[in-house]
Amino acid sequence: MSTIQKIAKRFFDKYYKNMHPEAALRYFPVVQKLKDLKLEGSKILEIGSGSLGITPYLKKPVDGIDIDFSGPETPLVNKIKAGGVILPFHKNSYDVVIAVDVLEHIEPYLRAKAISEWLKVAKKLVIIVVPIGQFSEKQDRELDLYWQKVFKDKNLFLTEHVKNGLPQAEEILVNIDKLARQLGKKAKVNSRPLLNLGVRKFLMKTWISKNKYKYYLYLKGYLLLLPLLKYANFGKCYRRIFVVEFVSPAEDRSSSRATSSR
Repeated sequence: MSTIQKIAKRFFDKYYKNMHPEAALRYFPVVQKLKDLKLEGSKILEIGSGSLGITPYLKKPVDGIDIDFSGPETPLVNKIKAGGVILPFHKNSYDVVIAVDVLEHIEPYLRAKAISEWLKVAKKLVIIVVPIGQFSEKQDRELDLYWQKVFKDKNLFLTEHVKNGLPQAEEILVNIDKLARQLGKKAKVNSRPLLNLGVRKFLMKTWISKNKYKYYLYLKGYLLLLPLLKYANFGKCYRRIFVVEFVSPAEDRSSSRATSSR
């Protein structure tokens, strides 16, 4: 390894350890929301965390649930091997539940059940980040074919996106409202778009490459552009973030009294 390579390695290990440019753009808004609500140090469950999940960006311990934990190791993830549709936890077991790019990997007929489980287990907050809509679905089909053309093989994640189809924003919002009420929980829901489709396509086309220099540019070089890329949430976007905040009975009564006194 040359001196330049050693310096570069030390730099990225110090400032960007275990980070991935496309994953960072999924997780940055989640981390920011947790910090805004002062919940970054709370008891957090991540659905479909894999071996790292949110930890390179949050740098706090989380419980991660998944069926596969292969990949880089971190002591910040407490690994729980299970699926994300039926959770082995009681109601309100965690302050926060997050699911980032998980729902599209669940078969459509099981998605409502999965959301219900996530809402049940969370006491204060649920954050769902998911690709949605027909334009995102069209891009995934194009990228799936492009991957097969380049590598003469299939990519599991892109294939599942195409096979299952992506959810619609309205479908998710309706399910959150209905399922929260069924659980006896009062929730405030906000959502907004994430990652412009054109920017995402550019990133993915760099990733899907046999050229090692082009791939290294994606893997490392684009990390340096994250301060700019995290604002690329304009126009037609690939994902949406859904933030579900639960209102406690005490807060609800206080709000009602304040409204009646006006």
